[in-house]
Amino acid sequence: MGNTVGNSSANFCDFYSSKAHAYVLGLWCADGYHRTSSIGLSNINPQLIEKFLEFLKQGFNDERLRLKVYISDSTPKDYLNFGVKTITVLYSKKARHIAYHLYVNSRGLLREFARAKQSPEKQFSNNEVAWCYMAGRFDGDGTIGKDLKRDLRISYTKKPEAEQDKLILENLGLQLCKVYYYRTSSAYVLYISRNESKKFVENCFQHSVKLQKLAFESRRDLILV
Repeated sequence: MGNTVGNSSANFCDFYSSKAHAYVLGLWCADGYHRTSSIGLSNINPQLIEKFLEFLKQGFNDERLRLKVYISDSTPKDYLNFGVKTITVLYSKKARHIAYHLYVNSRGLLREFARAKQSPEKQFSNNEVAWCYMAGRFDGDGTIGKDLKRDLRISYTKKPEAEQDKLILENLGLQLCKVYYYRTSSAYVLYISRNESKKFVENCFQHSVKLQKLAFESRRDLILV
């Protein structure tokens, strides 16, 4: 891939056939960043940044990648640089966690993501790939109870996206999902019924950073007697 901002060559993207790319699409739809000519991911979880970095490295050389790190005077300065050469460190008095913003200047890649984000419920022909997309969505904006059964939900800022993902889950066999609007937070929430949460977790678990972490923490909290 060339080094110009406007380069439209982003044909390494395979969002509807590659499990790894489908996960990245879901993650970006949840926590993605974009401007006129740049696209990236902002998160406090280094593992999610690494996932997006792995994807970007398939199409861009190291010189194209950019990383911003947000820290406060009170947070540890042992932040990760992920091997990115161009790094900007910014201080924020309100920052309670180290935050990472990874991006690349590429209108072409932005177009690919924007195109893939439109009507994904009509595009997935492989169920496992679709589950990977949902795992990315969950890792970006999803929550679940510590028992990995109750209160399984994914938050959205726009109703059409919540409805799109509801259709994807229905196509995957989850028929009890519902979308609610919360006026106080101006958010739409896609709820997965407790009766179907087991199927969601089982199919997303091996792809989901968040579910694996929650499962590890739950095991660590067990006390054997």
